Amino acid sequence: MIYRATHLQQNKTWNADVCIIGTGAGGSAAASKFSSKGLKVIMVEAGEFLLPKDMNQREQDMFPKLFYEGGARRTRDKSIRVIHGKGVGGSTLHNINLCKKPPKELIDHWELDGFSYQKFLPSVNQVWQDLKVSEIDSSQRNTANELFKKGIDHLGLSGGPLFHNRVGCYQSGFCELGCSFNAKMNALRVYVPKIIENAGIILSETRAKKLHVRNKKISHLTCEVFNPQNQKVSTQIIRAKHFVSAAGAIESPLLFQRSDVPDPFGQIGKNLRLHPGVVALGVFEQTVNCWQGIPQSYECDEYLKFSKDPNVNRVWLITSSAHPIGASSIVPGFGESHKSMMRQYPHIVPITPMIHDFSAGHVSSSFGGGVDINYSLIQSDRDQLSLGLKKASKILLAAGATKVIIPTRAPITLKNFNEVERANFSVLNWDLDMVAVHPMGSLSMEIIQKPARSIPIFVIIIWKIYL
Repeated sequence: MIYRATHLQQNKTWNADVCIIGTGAGGSAAASKFSSKGLKVIMVEAGEFLLPKDMNQREQDMFPKLFYEGGARRTRDKSIRVIHGKGVGGSTLHNINLCKKPPKELIDHWELDGFSYQKFLPSVNQVWQDLKVSEIDSSQRNTANELFKKGIDHLGLSGGPLFHNRVGCYQSGFCELGCSFNAKMNALRVYVPKIIENAGIILSETRAKKLHVRNKKISHLTCEVFNPQNQKVSTQIIRAKHFVSAAGAIESPLLFQRSDVPDPFGQIGKNLRLHPGVVALGVFEQTVNCWQGIPQSYECDEYLKFSKDPNVNRVWLITSSAHPIGASSIVPGFGESHKSMMRQYPHIVPITPMIHDFSAGHVSSSFGGGVDINYSLIQSDRDQLSLGLKKASKILLAAGATKVIIPTRAPITLKNFNEVERANFSVLNWDLDMVAVHPMGSLSMEIIQKPARSIPIFVIIIWKIYL
């Protein structure tokens, strides 16, 4: 059963075999697996329980419901916007449905005894089967992605179609606002029904406040229930034999820090990676309407390599998708200059260079109970973003763009390859809006040799579940 705040008006204590914090991709898959084995599972979700009929395709309504801080959460220096989803289904409610299998090189970098790509891949394949992942057919490719492919092919670069988990898609283009057609094969559609069928319980609009540690074990979790008006209505206590925190790379470390979980190696909240991205805008004579149709159906991986060497190219190029209201917050300028930029928007193809970053951030609580994301780009990451802007500009011009705009505070306009070669693509804080949609890595795993005497340490164990 799924409980909303209206059902949780009274304080209550719950008992379970497993308590899972977060109902997104990881939490829902874990809950589905545990509940299928007969374990009693209770899940806690800070966001609302939204049905397809609630997804009204309006940014002003959906952003506060689907994103922490309405999608306005930023790093400490305000240079990077960090998108972090919420709601029953987590970030799978708003994501674009793009699916990629983890590269073997990255899994090998983990260097974990007894864990290998070969052992991990069957679980990944099972998830793809559950989600009915399939390649986006060329007939479903929208204008923006067709032009992107045209530029890639013209330059002879490596690229290809992408895979999505969507069935019965109407190609409305409103994916990031939740799917009102219920075409996403996401956590809400695939795993949550299985959890409920197996007698699992989900407490929505319920915020995990503190894990209580007793005798080196977590005894219970204290939660607070808030209604849509952000008014606290009750306190819920969950006692369980096992706890899984699947609240993402921002909220999970914050919970651990509030809970005074032993951290002998000082790793909680550290080593945050973001995959930051920037954007280049190609202006075409034809009407594009990049926000219509299936987004992000083609990629360029010519400059994407995985290595422990930060000087190796590691830029992933894909098209962006933003509805006019969202785009207006990124496009630079004020008054008439901003108006002029937005008038061109129906003719624009945005390409996002996104990097596999080596910069390492730190997540902690800020004064007043907010979140402090302390993350600064190292120079090699800035260089990679600059490389991405240069390559994206060339792809757009090769596809037939009349000009390319780099939306810095004083926009850079490029009309030919010579201008691209001479341009300064330096990525500076506050000069170019940066966005991150993949926060990760803030709860590192450690291989620990068992000491001669007992010390209170917590080890994160990877169960053989669908991650």
